[in-house]
Amino acid sequence: MKTIKSYQTLTIVFLFLIGVVNYLDRSALSIANTSIQKELAITPGEMGVLLSAFSVAYAFSQLPLGALIDRLGSKLALGGSLILWSLAQGAFGLFSGYSHMIGLRILLGIGEAPVFPSAAKALSEWFDTQERGTATGWVWSSTCIGPCLAPPLLTLFMVHLGWRGMFILTGVIGLVLAACWLKFYRSKAQYMAATGRVEPLAQQPVKAPRLRWAAMFKERNTWGAFLGFMGVIYMIWLNLTWLPGYFEREHGLDLYRTAWVVSLAYLCGAAGTIVAGKACDRLVARGMKSLASRKLMVILGLIGGALFTLIVAYTTNVVACVILLCLTMFFISISSATAWMIVNTIVPSERVASFGSIQNFGGYLAGSIAPILTGFSVQQSGSFSSAFVISAVVAACSALAYFTLLKEPVQKVPVAEAGVRVAG
Repeated sequence: MKTIKSYQTLTIVFLFLIGVVNYLDRSALSIANTSIQKELAITPGEMGVLLSAFSVAYAFSQLPLGALIDRLGSKLALGGSLILWSLAQGAFGLFSGYSHMIGLRILLGIGEAPVFPSAAKALSEWFDTQERGTATGWVWSSTCIGPCLAPPLLTLFMVHLGWRGMFILTGVIGLVLAACWLKFYRSKAQYMAATGRVEPLAQQPVKAPRLRWAAMFKERNTWGAFLGFMGVIYMIWLNLTWLPGYFEREHGLDLYRTAWVVSLAYLCGAAGTIVAGKACDRLVARGMKSLASRKLMVILGLIGGALFTLIVAYTTNVVACVILLCLTMFFISISSATAWMIVNTIVPSERVASFGSIQNFGGYLAGSIAPILTGFSVQQSGSFSSAFVISAVVAACSALAYFTLLKEPVQKVPVAEAGVRVAG
C-alpha cells in the first residue's frame, strides 16, 4: 500500500502532465494555422473565428462546470474532462468541414475548462495549507512548460505525420493519460477509507455551511479574486498571443530566433511559479497567515510584471527587451500560481472548484479582450508601446483589487476538541 507521501507525489506528477498536455492541445491549431488555411482554403478571417472559438467556450464553461466539479470530485471531473477534450482534439484531424471544426474547437474549450479548478481541488485535498504552495507552484509550472514545448514538439509531429496526424496523435496521448489518471489516482478520502487510517479531528478541514452557488457573488473575496485574476490573465494572454509578433515587428527577429526568445520567456515563467510556491510556504512557516502570504506574493507579482512591461514600452534595445520580458513572465507567473493558492486558502475543499471557476471566468474574460485590444492599439499607433502601457495599467488595477477586497475568511466553526475519527 502506497504511503500518503507517495500519493502526494503522484498527484503532482499527474496534474503537471495533464497541464502540459492541456497547453499542447490548445496550441496545436496555432502551429498548424498556415497548413490548414492552404489545404482547406480557409480565409484569415475564418481562421480567426476558429481560433477564438476555443477561448470563448473555455471562458463561459467555467461557471456551470465549477459546481459540477465540486459534486463529482476531482478524479471523475478531471478524468471525464481529459477524455472529452482528447476526443475533440483527435477528431479535429479527421474532419474538413468548417462548421464541424468550429464545433470541435468549442468542445475542446468545454473539455479543458475543468482542468485547473479540478487541480486546485485535488491539491486542497492532499496537501495541508503550509505545504500547498510548493505543490501548486510545481503543478502550475506546466502552464509555462506546455507553451515552451509546443512549438518544437508539435512541429516535429506535423513534419512526420502532417497536421491531421498531429491532432490525432495528441488526442491519443490525452486518452492514454486519462486512462492512467482514472486507474491510479485516488482522492485522499478514498485512500483513508481503503486503509482505515485515522487522523486527529483537529486536522480535518472545517466544514462550511452549505452555500448556494449564486450566493458566492455576494462575498467580497469572490470579487477580489475575480477582478484580481483579470490582470493576471490579461498580461499572460497578451504575451501568449502577441510576443512573437512583437519581436518580429519591432526588432526584426526571424521566426527561428523569435521561437527561442519566447521559449526562454516561458522557462522564466515556470521558474516564477515554483518560486511563488516555495516563498508562500516559507512565509507561512515563519508565522505569516496563509492569506497574507498569498496576497503579498500575488501583488508583488502583478506590480513587478507591470513595472517591467512599462519599461519595455520605452525600450528599443532588443537584448534589454528580451531580459525585461523574461522578468515580466517571471513575475506574472508568480501571480498566476499564487492566485490559485488563494482559491484553496479562503474557501474549504468542497467549494474550491466553484470558487476557482468564478476566478477563471473573470480572468479569461479579460484574456479574450487582451489580443483584440492589443491588435487595435498596434494598428492605430504603429507600435506596441501603448499596448504595453495598457497592460501595465490593467495589472496595477488588479493588484489594487487584491489588496482592498481580499480578507481573511471567517472561522464559522470553533476549533475541534482533541480526539480522533476515521477519515473519509
